Amino acid sequence: MKAIPSLVLTALALVGAAHSADTHKAWTLASEVFAETKPAESDRSAKAMVAAAEAFVAKLTPEQRKQLLLPIDDPERREWTNTPPKADVGGLRLGDLNKEQLESACAFLSTVMSKSGYMKSRNIMLADDLLLKSKKQAEKRGGFGSANFWVAIFGAPSVSEPWGVQWDGHHVAVNLTMVGDKVTMSPSFIGTQPHRFKVGDEEIAPMGEETAMAYTFIDSLSDEQRKEAIRGAKRGRMVAGPGKDGAKPKLEGMSCKGLNPEQRAILMKLFSQWVNDLPEAAAAARLKEIEAQLDQTVFAWNGPHVVGSDMSYHFAGPGVIVEYSGQDLGGDPLDHLHSIYRDPSNEYGAKWKGDK
Repeated sequence: MKAIPSLVLTALALVGAAHSADTHKAWTLASEVFAETKPAESDRSAKAMVAAAEAFVAKLTPEQRKQLLLPIDDPERREWTNTPPKADVGGLRLGDLNKEQLESACAFLSTVMSKSGYMKSRNIMLADDLLLKSKKQAEKRGGFGSANFWVAIFGAPSVSEPWGVQWDGHHVAVNLTMVGDKVTMSPSFIGTQPHRFKVGDEEIAPMGEETAMAYTFIDSLSDEQRKEAIRGAKRGRMVAGPGKDGAKPKLEGMSCKGLNPEQRAILMKLFSQWVNDLPEAAAAARLKEIEAQLDQTVFAWNGPHVVGSDMSYHFAGPGVIVEYSGQDLGGDPLDHLHSIYRDPSNEYGAKWKGDK
């Protein structure tokens, strides 16, 4: 069993070899700055998050501040989507910022998320540039590309009162709620197209582990467990995606109650691919919550389970929903991936209302 992760990664690399990894092109200033700017060096404490938010706000014009700063209960908070955004969505468009403002946006976003979580979302944003065909298309308001990602702050940044951050565009919809040092990112959408590409000489696969660890997990199951988990011969569709607040996948599949310690460890590593987008302390607390509820969680897989297959999977329990699925648009479902992460018990920080 210990050799499974490397074998799976090797197999995925061989599958991916059939697709040439295109090299990122910075069509716009937003794309250029996000590609070149390193994540902030920060302890990602509540105090650091507020300071980064205030530093970003200080770089903006009065009109830009009006676009960025919204009430915590503003309807825009639930209007996130993974589709290419329209020209008139709420929040502050990255393509409308100058270089200094963009650098401050990078510092802010990489402070409210873990370094790896920020880099994943940034990489997905850069992947979106590969869907563009011209500079004119890249600069158009609304649509694909790094310039067409939006940021919003809900409520006043505070070390004690609730506030939130939304960073969204095509294939990225990060929704953070902070109350002191507590942070949730439910609900959040992470996808990518293409599934791998290059920035300079570095090859990047934004959702490589979300794919590889899933194969590792299903391969760790016994024949009986796998029979319970596999619900269909073809890839399924996501149920709890954008615009589906409150929706839950059916609690059908394999109960995680009977997993042995090794299987549980693999599963928790798979969950961590989403949860570790949070700052370290918040991620550790969240993983403990999920692990405590594993016995009430079910796992379902649709499609073949041979590495490199067109498949989908989901986990559903009282405190966690994770869905992953390939997409037909673009012609290759292995090159176009979607996923959703939710904590049904704490959407938009609902269980922390009133906390100080």
